[in-house]
Amino acid sequence: MPNKAMRILIADEHPEQRLQLERMLNGLGYYRIAPVDSFDDLQRLVHSALQPFNLLIGNIELASHAGVDLARFCRVSSQIQHALLYHAPHLKVPTVAPNDRHAVSISLPRAPDSEALESFMAIIDLPVLVGQLPLPAGLAASPGYARRRSGLAPTVFSRSS
Repeated sequence: MPNKAMRILIADEHPEQRLQLERMLNGLGYYRIAPVDSFDDLQRLVHSALQPFNLLIGNIELASHAGVDLARFCRVSSQIQHALLYHAPHLKVPTVAPNDRHAVSISLPRAPDSEALESFMAIIDLPVLVGQLPLPAGLAASPGYARRRSGLAPTVFSRSS
């Protein structure tokens, strides 16, 4: 299930490309999308954002027209968490190891198609399963954790052993 709170930027000077990417994202369940058509607008939006953007999908040529390396811009910006960049107007997204997914940036030779976009979103928007969350290091190794827990009164949320 997609994280509907994800903030996504689409940066491309071609309106039909922006619209196609936005429709693909909508089809995957993402709706908090801001499209921009110039690097100046992109830069203004990123620098004035109150919260970071989870993803920038952008055409590298958009920034190169302004003399800017978009990949570097994304790396140094604390307001952009992940980036999916492409050079021209479909391609397979390379695999990314789970431990390397904290800030993923991939550069493609062409705009992503729906399959590539779906693959990328699966990399950066993994569901968190409560039963798989690790305990904090201090609690996981503490033998007294279970004893302290057992002193609590049973509730409707208690599991029977």
